[in-house]
Amino acid sequence: MNFKYRARASDGEIVEGYIEADEQKQALEALRGRGMIVINLNAQSSRSAKSSRSDSGSSKSGGKKSWRDIMNVDLGAVLSGGRVPLKNLMVFFRQLATMENAGLGLSTAISVIAESEKNHALKTSLYDIRSRIDRGVPLSQAMSQQKAFNALLVSLVEAGEEGGLLGQALEQSAVLLEKQEQLRSKIRSALFYPGFVMFFAVAIVIFFFMFLVPKFEEVFATLEIELPEVTLVLFAIGNWFSQNWYIIALIVFGIFFGIHLLNKNKHTKGTMDRIKLKIPIMKDLLLKASMARSSRTLSALTAAGVPIVRGIEMAEETAGNEAVKDGYTELRTSIVRGVSLGDAAKNAGIFPVLVSQMMRIGEETGHLDAMLERVATWYDQELDEQVKATVSLLEPVMIVFVGGIIAVIAVSIFAPVTSAIVQLS
Repeated sequence: MNFKYRARASDGEIVEGYIEADEQKQALEALRGRGMIVINLNAQSSRSAKSSRSDSGSSKSGGKKSWRDIMNVDLGAVLSGGRVPLKNLMVFFRQLATMENAGLGLSTAISVIAESEKNHALKTSLYDIRSRIDRGVPLSQAMSQQKAFNALLVSLVEAGEEGGLLGQALEQSAVLLEKQEQLRSKIRSALFYPGFVMFFAVAIVIFFFMFLVPKFEEVFATLEIELPEVTLVLFAIGNWFSQNWYIIALIVFGIFFGIHLLNKNKHTKGTMDRIKLKIPIMKDLLLKASMARSSRTLSALTAAGVPIVRGIEMAEETAGNEAVKDGYTELRTSIVRGVSLGDAAKNAGIFPVLVSQMMRIGEETGHLDAMLERVATWYDQELDEQVKATVSLLEPVMIVFVGGIIAVIAVSIFAPVTSAIVQLS
């Protein structure tokens, strides 16, 4: 029987080809014997293998889909956006770990979890994983075919399978996802309060200038009194707002959309991330969050037995900041050249002294995973304190900002009223 495979060679290159074997498990073992990490392995008949080889060039050049491919759309996945929240993944891994440790078969356990899963994208992925497992495909390989599971989770599961500790690896994955979700919540809580107050203040000011200021101007015009300069400026701004509100909306939309594009574009994202690390308050939040997330990732992979170079490569992807990611890339390059982990982290420049020192201690004592976990825990605690300090600092700043706006408006409106009362008396 012919099997079409897609695998990562020992040099890291992705290779594709065909291999003959009596069954899929035998083909998988043969490829692993060549030092390959199998990504995809599907059985094919001789005829389909030949047609796949002959049609591969045309499919790359044309890229057209048949009507069956177009119509074969999972409506539930479309409605859910194809995304799986971290919370759903965390619950899945924890449930699967519990069932695995209880001795329940993987296929049965995944079926039970899939039946009660609410997220349609994850539900579809689980049923596909179960069907692959029933055909003899390992869990890690079946997960690698689904977008819901990234390379980090797949590697943890694969390490658990090879070491005979799958239940422990699944539990470790659940803990890692839980920590990532907690980290996101901390960042959101730090940014939500000042963002909401600023949005509310700006909305009130815009409403005042567009709807209330013109009414006051009409009233003061009937009184025929001399208006202070600050009031005239206020009325002029109000008139401009009323006549050009669409320009303001376009400017605000353009600013937010432009920042969004700069953050998403691969050519400008690195520059934007470096700028963020220079903004005083944002710098500490982002750097501590990145160090906590990437250190915990590297710790989990190291504890699972994943090679350090491969672990650092995955830690790059979880850094969340291009500047930190470049630091991990430099770290990985230095290690390949033979530089010690602690010295490589120190030379990279982006890592705090604590991280480089703990890496050196972990490398020397043989407990790198424990040292990195301590680093992640320490930065988690620091992030908690940073969030509290940031909110405490921004509260008076927001109060002064909103109070200043109200004071200017009050003076501009009530000064002419007081003047009119004096003239009438």
